[in-house]
Amino acid sequence: MHRSAAARRRDTAFACCLALVLGFGVLGVLLLNTSMQQQADRLALQRQQVAALQAQAQVIRLDLDLTSDPNTLAAQARRLHLRPTLTVKYVRTKGLSERRRGAARGPAG
Repeated sequence: MHRSAAARRRDTAFACCLALVLGFGVLGVLLLNTSMQQQADRLALQRQQVAALQAQAQVIRLDLDLTSDPNTLAAQARRLHLRPTLTVKYVRTKGLSERRRGAARGPAG
């Protein structure tokens, strides 16, 4: 059984078209996989950075807790020869408050 030349050409063109479509499909899948792997690597790096920042924040919070402890503050005050105040004294400056009131009114003129 012999096929005509036109039928062979048509089969060859179909096979080439099919190979081309499959080739582009495989290339697309490879590019998609590569892109997804890059995003996964980037995400892993960002997660490591977040973990490092959380650890740093925890250390800072611990340091803040230690420095704001009332016993620690009292010990530091004693070392500096400070003593607790019994009354709060406010400083009043007449000139400063008058200047502020004058500035609130705006420039004269």
